[in-house]
Amino acid sequence: MKFSKIAKVSITLFLASLSFQSNASWQVATGIGPNREDAVNDAIHNLLMQTGSDIRLEQTYKSGVLSGNSYGPGSGNIIKKIVILESQSTLNRTTVKIKAFIDDKKAKVKCTGSTVNKSILPLSFKYADSQSFQGALGIEDLNKELDKMLYEQLTNSATFNTRPVLRLNVINDNGKNVPNKTKLDNLKAISTQYGSQYIVTGTINSLSKSKVGNNVITNMLFIPTRTIDFDVEVFDAINQQIIFHKNYSGETDWPFDSDEFIDLRSDRFRGSDYGQRLYDLTSSAAKDLVRELQCAPVSARVIDTKGDDIIINMGRDNGITKDMKFSLAQSSNMISSVGTEYEIHEDAKGLYKVTAVYPHSAKLKPVDLQNNTLNVDVDDIVTLE
Repeated sequence: MKFSKIAKVSITLFLASLSFQSNASWQVATGIGPNREDAVNDAIHNLLMQTGSDIRLEQTYKSGVLSGNSYGPGSGNIIKKIVILESQSTLNRTTVKIKAFIDDKKAKVKCTGSTVNKSILPLSFKYADSQSFQGALGIEDLNKELDKMLYEQLTNSATFNTRPVLRLNVINDNGKNVPNKTKLDNLKAISTQYGSQYIVTGTINSLSKSKVGNNVITNMLFIPTRTIDFDVEVFDAINQQIIFHKNYSGETDWPFDSDEFIDLRSDRFRGSDYGQRLYDLTSSAAKDLVRELQCAPVSARVIDTKGDDIIINMGRDNGITKDMKFSLAQSSNMISSVGTEYEIHEDAKGLYKVTAVYPHSAKLKPVDLQNNTLNVDVDDIVTLE
């Protein structure tokens, strides 16, 4: 029996549709914004974060249409369809819930590092100096709100295994923008204690208010503005260096009276231009951290040795699975010609394979017992191949 060309094409399209259906799924997310369009875009951003999709492929929703020229199984877009399930508006704030049909195969990040969740520890935001603190008069606790907003964004990301915010001061004698040995040593000690490769720190530079002008009439007619200016840094405890530093800033209307008590978690504050801008900036910071770390090398510390086996400080919670292979680098302390002590890591021979996985740790065994390093020690480093 022979099939016509039309029948063959129909069967091919049907089989392709079945294949696409098996690689796609509906996902649900919520978002907020000053209007419905911005709220949907925030929901799309949150959806990509929580599914671990490649954040660089984010699409934009505008005038009821997603960005991209074509849709369906053959298109290059990872979101094939979007449906707005709920939409609510209060003051200047709109909240939406969406469901989107995602091509899971295209959404996956194509790098080895994306298979394991990065262990990150956010430290609480600190004011850069006394002047920046004084400029925050009336909203001095905004650093705690920044902690909360950024933490929620990071925990929403499938890229990270995020520890709770640690309220701890990190000494930096040379100023907020100059990494120094004291600061790096403190961050390394924190990383070891809390089992996190990456430490996220935030510095508030300014929350100061500004009047529109010196003219009394002008001040009566126009709403004063207020600045939002903060830095975010990421410290890689394995390589012992700052690998990310970026400033986030904006200035928006400040509609609150000078003697008014401001509840930073009220709908009035969060729905204001200032509250919304704050949310947007922390969302941008979280997105930048995902983009920076999604494909970063995955490394762990050796925390124990048992014969030829070694135990590392990453496990099931990070996405470690049996048979993953790691290379080894041995650490040693050196002293420079001027008497400064520093740590180095030298690559060792042989590979190690995961043989057992626990919630926060894993056991590795040499792939080749005849070609492995005999003197593995605590604080040596393994890196995912």
